[in-house]
Amino acid sequence: MWLCSWQRSGSTLLAEILASGRGTRLVYEPANVPSALFTGEAAAQVPLPTGPGPELLAVERALRGRAHGAWVDQLASGHLFSRRVVKDVRALGLLELVAVRHPTTPIVLLVRHPLAVARSVVELGWTPAGMDDDEALLFEVRRWSSLHSAALAAPGAQRVLVVTYEHLVLDTDATLDAVLAHAGAHHPTWRGAELDRTTRARPSATSFRRAGARDGREWIGTFDGVAPRVVDEATAVLRDAGLGELYGAGPEPLVGLADVEASVRR
Repeated sequence: MWLCSWQRSGSTLLAEILASGRGTRLVYEPANVPSALFTGEAAAQVPLPTGPGPELLAVERALRGRAHGAWVDQLASGHLFSRRVVKDVRALGLLELVAVRHPTTPIVLLVRHPLAVARSVVELGWTPAGMDDDEALLFEVRRWSSLHSAALAAPGAQRVLVVTYEHLVLDTDATLDAVLAHAGAHHPTWRGAELDRTTRARPSATSFRRAGARDGREWIGTFDGVAPRVVDEATAVLRDAGLGELYGAGPEPLVGLADVEASVRR
């Protein structure tokens, strides 16, 4: 399975849950390896790949089980594998190529409200130099919206399952059931796969959240403290990109789990 996402969107959490079953290997962000982008600060300075090149080759090697090393194996455990979860946060621009070139690979695109993503990125300082916080928030929202809109409009993306981080933490079992059904429909190794669903209750390996129990809405957070002008402009950017039916002025999706895909494909 290829789990394609964006930084700070919960992909490590989902990948860890999907790899929690026996015989599943988690391959961590192979598209980062060619340019040695091993920190968020470094990744923020480099445009995402959008065509053939070393990043695509790195993803394809991982999907074939040929990628190994300290970076890609940092969350792997075990020795005998019957399936793989390849997780990337810098390969959205390669979605169409991977979908077309690997027709039997299940592909899941995990999305999170871009303003929530932007807040996390700005708080961590993973932004281009010379911008104030409001400028950096909107820069990230525009970048997110542009690349997601282009990726989802590509013909090959029609077979990709789109799920949201917000549904993952609010309705975990239903979201995981949808992911497993999609995976099993594309590749037999995922049929009947068992997961440790209690993994959802623990912070992921790349979480910067405080320790302790939190409910789903705490994980999602709010837009408190974001200037109303920024929220309004971010909402307009999403609408102009054709993604305004999925996300709006609040942190939760405007549609239920079953309607996510229809909301982004119109």
